Amino acid sequence: MRSRLIRFFSLSLMFCLLILPVLAEEAQAPMLLLADLRENAPEGTFLAPGETPVITQDSYKDEHIAIQIIKVRDGESKSDVTVADIFISSVAYLRRGFPLGKWNGEKRSIKVIASESNAILAMSGDYSNLFTAGMVVANGEVLRKTDNSVRDNCLILADGQMVTYQRKEMNISEVLDNGVWHSFLFGPALLYKGQSIEKFTSEVRGVNPRSVLGYYQPGHYCFVLVDGRSKASRGMTLIQLSRFMQELGCQTAYNLDGGQSAVLWFNGNIINKPYKGGRNLMDIVYIGME
Repeated sequence: MRSRLIRFFSLSLMFCLLILPVLAEEAQAPMLLLADLRENAPEGTFLAPGETPVITQDSYKDEHIAIQIIKVRDGESKSDVTVADIFISSVAYLRRGFPLGKWNGEKRSIKVIASESNAILAMSGDYSNLFTAGMVVANGEVLRKTDNSVRDNCLILADGQMVTYQRKEMNISEVLDNGVWHSFLFGPALLYKGQSIEKFTSEVRGVNPRSVLGYYQPGHYCFVLVDGRSKASRGMTLIQLSRFMQELGCQTAYNLDGGQSAVLWFNGNIINKPYKGGRNLMDIVYIGME
């Protein structure tokens, strides 16, 4: 009996030693190969390697990141808009951040999340954990991969492209094979092949403060914040927002969590005028380093 037990445990140990490396390999997320996007930026966009970053009240520049912030008044909507024009050398510098580094955790102020994340520029995210279904990818990590048939989807790919899918259009298995760096779940998409959209069925299509992620080409993006719900700044409808993003020259644009959540933070300070001072968030989209 004893010899049988010894033999059984020996075989079990051998099986574990053989199978553990396989399981460990399967458990590891595949590494995304992130494209070098410098060639898409105009000459002089970035500093030379080793140069000290240059920061002003409305700009930032280092060897990987260039940000220029402008404030404009939109006459059609009678709203104040802050536009952050962004160039990055890789999507590694376009990131998502969560309180205490945990998705689906607790809410925190944008100041806290941005500081914890080493952000330079940050805005409200997509509040994806509000929805019980839908693909969630952040910084290359797949956090959830179920379908959500009522939401437009937005992806940032490893090659720097930003693509949007109308509801029910996206096949999760296929898009994951393309190397997804981020996926967003709020919506809706604001442009169709670079052109404005003149009809929306979304429940948030009325006048509101807005947070938008815009895309020109790989490596060139923008964060757009529209102040609203005040006498000084009304906010935008989705149709007005769509037209505004087309006028900026974006090829793709995606609506993120707005309303009281519409907040833009730069270099330690909130730089727009969020409704009622803003509120705590579940996530942010930011420019910075891990």
